[in-house]
Amino acid sequence: MASFFIGNPIRDMNKFNWDYDRFFQEFMEPEWAEFSEEGYSYPPVESYYHEGNFVIKVELPGVIPQDVHLTAEQGRLTIEGERKRGEDVPEGSLIREELCYGPFRRSITIPDGVKTDQCKAKYHDGILEITAPVEGHHPSKKIEVQVEESKTIPGWKDTALAAI
Repeated sequence: MASFFIGNPIRDMNKFNWDYDRFFQEFMEPEWAEFSEEGYSYPPVESYYHEGNFVIKVELPGVIPQDVHLTAEQGRLTIEGERKRGEDVPEGSLIREELCYGPFRRSITIPDGVKTDQCKAKYHDGILEITAPVEGHHPSKKIEVQVEESKTIPGWKDTALAAI
């Protein structure tokens, strides 16, 4: 009798990735993680250039903006704060706990040319957005690659395309 395994390979792979990430978070502690009695948390960050500014967005849902402190020095921006558990959760009543509470600290390298003395920060919808102008920043330009026929290998274009 043949047995069949019916599963969802995408879901299984995502679960594997989640478990793998959690394993390394616990054993390969990042240098910028801040520890507390309840563990550590570090907010996810994205950074990019936009219209002559360097922009950093930090996910901080549930964090009181007044509890966030920013410092820019020596080519690094440091974001520090604390996510506090609400008083509406009675002690010992948790059934599942996946949210991270406690202090956090995240340090990000600031690219050359960013005017840190002109940084501005705003908090909206759980996102902290930090912007600073970039000195001499020019928007990226797409560069077309021109293809010329090789003079040493006649017909190389046809050969290259046939190999694909």
